[in-house]
Amino acid sequence: MNLNKSKINFDISERKLLLWLVDLLSIFLAVVALNLSPYFSYISWSIPYWYWAIILLAYYSFFALVFELYNLQRASRFDLLLYPLVSALSLTVLAFLMTPLLTPVLPEHRLDLVYFFLAINAGVVLWRFLYISLFGKPWFYQWVILVAREKEVADLSQSLMASDPNYKIIGYVDITQKDDQATATHGIPLITLKDLNTQIEADGIKDIVVANSSNYKMNLTLYNHLLHLSKKGIVIRDYSQVYERMNARVPIQHVKKEFYRFFPYHRNNQNKLARLIQRLLDIAICLMGMVMFFPICYLVIFALNPLVNPGPVFYVQDRVGRNGRIFRIYKFRTMPTDAETSGPQYTTKMDARVRPFGRILRRLRMDELPQLVNILMGDMNLIGPRPERPEFVARLNTSIPFYDVRHVIKPGLTGWAQVNHNYGTSEDDALVKLQYDLYYIKNRSFFLDLSIMIKTLSTILFMRGQ
Repeated sequence: MNLNKSKINFDISERKLLLWLVDLLSIFLAVVALNLSPYFSYISWSIPYWYWAIILLAYYSFFALVFELYNLQRASRFDLLLYPLVSALSLTVLAFLMTPLLTPVLPEHRLDLVYFFLAINAGVVLWRFLYISLFGKPWFYQWVILVAREKEVADLSQSLMASDPNYKIIGYVDITQKDDQATATHGIPLITLKDLNTQIEADGIKDIVVANSSNYKMNLTLYNHLLHLSKKGIVIRDYSQVYERMNARVPIQHVKKEFYRFFPYHRNNQNKLARLIQRLLDIAICLMGMVMFFPICYLVIFALNPLVNPGPVFYVQDRVGRNGRIFRIYKFRTMPTDAETSGPQYTTKMDARVRPFGRILRRLRMDELPQLVNILMGDMNLIGPRPERPEFVARLNTSIPFYDVRHVIKPGLTGWAQVNHNYGTSEDDALVKLQYDLYYIKNRSFFLDLSIMIKTLSTILFMRGQ
């Protein structure tokens, strides 16, 4: 079954790097093209002013992250990409113009600014259109063979292909090696062991993903065959590692008994110096946040809340913190005082209990601002898993494997799960959020925290809070 696929393919990190580098090149070349015109005099990339290019490209890189321009699902669809792309470019130009101590003084001819704005928009938009047109073609797909049990193939392949529009499972090898019983499943054909080499050569396969649960012993013949392919240069990857790399979350439904292989959570969370530095940064950011937000947000909320949502301004609730310790969390109240007369319940999307003014606060994440006090008191970090209510934790501990592991660190005001997944309204959502939380605990670092802060800005900007 030769699908005439090229052997040119890029993994996720390579495509993101390609998008970013050519974005910057497009902006750079757009300004170079402008300088060829005798009527344009605003900016130049001449040697004395080379740093202007760095500043412009740095501004764009920041706003591109805020508007999630390197999300591959978004990058593959022009209808989803155009608005955030133009928004990021517009804010880049605005920031460049508003920092005259670092950038050129404004030109005498204001039309130069229009040319500047249109040129860099045209350059990046044209490149992104070409990317979608060219890299969405089959010859740039990453074609993969999956080794798994027949009954698991559909779920496993769907999870991988949903993560990346260019990631394609071309077929599967039954790990049980009962080829006489296994069949094609959900459109994914069976590849017998004797045909595996032929299939790899015919379709230019470079990757094989093995999904082998810890309680099943791989057939020795299959094991030796995979070892032989590995020596020939075929990359053999573990499914859980591929899933984690593609989705930035730990697939706990496939971890089973060998949890220590997949989230060695103590590695990044027992460094006392790192924890001290994080604590000092949290305090500094909280104090700055209080100074910045109190004059506007707090006073507006204190003035309007009694009129539109009669009752106390603050809402106090028990939450589970580090090592299962219960603490009191503070929020601006967004519901009536009698919202839970029938007992604790999840807040759902478009929850009728949330008042209109409260919905605005939730969309902008302003209802969480009083938790800056919780951070100063040491109950929470700025970044970490969101603290859950004791009633829900008791139930989730019994239904979701490893759920209690998320309490190995302090909860956070924002977190990896919050910026990557919708508001949790069910146990299924809690499972997905736990996958993200465990990924954060496992890979916790300054750069991951910085990414979460940038994504939080994007969440607020697009009013994705609930």
